[in-house]
Amino acid sequence: MTSPISQQTCRAAVLFGMLLTLFSCSGPLSPTRSGGSAGDQAGHQLHDTVGSALDPGKDSDKGYIDGWFEGETVELYYTKTFFCAEPPDSVADTHCELGADAEEAPRGGLIPTLYAIAWTGGASGIFPDVSTLACKPGSTCLNHPAMIDISRIRPDVTVGPGLPHSHIVTQRHAGWFKTVNVRVSNLDVWNDIAAAKTLDKVRELQAKPALVQSGAITLDTPTNIYFFIASWR
Repeated sequence: MTSPISQQTCRAAVLFGMLLTLFSCSGPLSPTRSGGSAGDQAGHQLHDTVGSALDPGKDSDKGYIDGWFEGETVELYYTKTFFCAEPPDSVADTHCELGADAEEAPRGGLIPTLYAIAWTGGASGIFPDVSTLACKPGSTCLNHPAMIDISRIRPDVTVGPGLPHSHIVTQRHAGWFKTVNVRVSNLDVWNDIAAAKTLDKVRELQAKPALVQSGAITLDTPTNIYFFIASWR
């Protein structure tokens, strides 16, 4: 007799494969800039409501996830669960949205950006060297949302799991980071970014119309997802 856990695992694997195909067909969106609007106290209260209601005790999870900073691989120390708030409207239980900018932030003031560089070529069975993926295929990274509303970039789809990806940070900062998504489906493009480990290389590739038009790389896509990184090494 198949256990409930095994059934859930199988369903998750099938859904992940389907979403890889759907994401790989996503087109580019225009770059946007983000900013926070909520006050510190209100933001933290909202975070407690959203995060704790979805993942009780998740804030206590702590661990390291790889990131790229100024051409080097660093270890980012995650100590809190993600923050996603509505609006924008999201059909995901996590309240996380791809394709719409945040209207609520976990705190007031300027918040630095974390660039999630996602691999969307998995539907072809091709994946980059796993050492270049901070969040591996078929897994949910520590303190990351399990499901995200992707209907704004794929109107025929509602929610899906996060894709395999890596992170680029451009400044040393302890605290909240606003996430911007860039999707890559071409292995040569991915390898160029992984070799450089810089946002400058991403911008160089995004500036090539042929790559963007073919879907090899997208322009920046806004999200309402924030991550808390306490430090790195």
